[in-house]
Amino acid sequence: MKTRILLYGVLGYTGSLFLKRALERSLPIVLGAREKELSEAAQRLGLDYRVFEICETQGIAACLSDIRAVVNLASTSYDVNRFLIDACIQTGTHYVDLAAECPDMIQVLKLHDAALARGVMLMPGAGFNVIMTDIAGVIASESLADPTRLCLGFATFGKASRGTIRSLLRLATEPGYTRRAGELVPARSALRKRTFRAEGKDYSLIGNALMGDVITSYWSTSIRDITAFSYYPWVLAQFMKGRLNWLRVFLKRYARWFFASGPSDGELESQHTYAWAQVENAQGRSLTVLIKGPHAYVFTVKAIGRIIGQLVRDNVNPGFTSPSFFGRALIEGIDGVRITVAVDDHHPRHGSADATLPAVRADAEGPSGVSGKQESAKSETWRDSRACAEEPQGRIHDDHT
Repeated sequence: MKTRILLYGVLGYTGSLFLKRALERSLPIVLGAREKELSEAAQRLGLDYRVFEICETQGIAACLSDIRAVVNLASTSYDVNRFLIDACIQTGTHYVDLAAECPDMIQVLKLHDAALARGVMLMPGAGFNVIMTDIAGVIASESLADPTRLCLGFATFGKASRGTIRSLLRLATEPGYTRRAGELVPARSALRKRTFRAEGKDYSLIGNALMGDVITSYWSTSIRDITAFSYYPWVLAQFMKGRLNWLRVFLKRYARWFFASGPSDGELESQHTYAWAQVENAQGRSLTVLIKGPHAYVFTVKAIGRIIGQLVRDNVNPGFTSPSFFGRALIEGIDGVRITVAVDDHHPRHGSADATLPAVRADAEGPSGVSGKQESAKSETWRDSRACAEEPQGRIHDDHT
């Protein structure tokens, strides 16, 4: 029986952070990488490891015979990840990664039917910048009658890892999508602005057409109009507008000289994040959800630990699946997480106009999973496997909140 979790990309910044946490919690992990340096690290830690070429599906598949799920923590694109995903589908192994960009999400979504047929869950976007907004969007959509439009975004503060910066620089000029009337519509980033208020301060967001939320939030809410935004520094907004391209290319080429591998321990402890979602309906009513959380990397590490706990217990949803499948319990109880719901027109559908939703459990990970209610809960398929991969339908089945 497959019982182990293979971690790919533990030599990077996010991977190394999570590896430390996984060892503290005795999660059933195996290390995987294409770098032979992995063997030294694994032997030093007393862990099993697999070294394989990332571009050879059959070679990867041969390493997965006892693996229940692969968790990919590397900052790589679908062009690289596709061999790993193909091997997972071929061997009946669940797959989770941190990819948050719309173009990558679309490619993974196209594999829904193949994964569904093999009983394999594909969950991209299992990091901060999709989990938080995905869950914020679900809470908002379930708190307002008949929502027709969803705007969402996130704000992070402090340093990003070198891998994250390289990804941002690589994708900054790429076109993306918004969603209108249920259809993906090509769009450019940094052409729209929205503002949200948190703890007495206004934050200005710019449109981010590369965010995978136009895929994941459509699956999890069925709202047919979705626009995504991000809180980015001025220079990145200029890159997204096609300006200062010489500087973007220069920074991308010499990133290792200009950017640290990632935030320091002090920065991880002192910084925080926000996720914002606002829904509107045809009657002109609107509602806003704001989630405050710890540093993005701290949040990602803790959330991945909880997801692994669910994988170990086989609480999965075959096919393409967004992180909100696990419900808001995935984030509640993480230190620093606070969820606020405010009805903008002061006519709340449920309860008071400004309600803080308390955490439901202590911060815990591992085989016990995310929520006690999930021990007996089993997922249902989100849509008929015959439906078109580019036009998913239906809501998540959430028995956990």
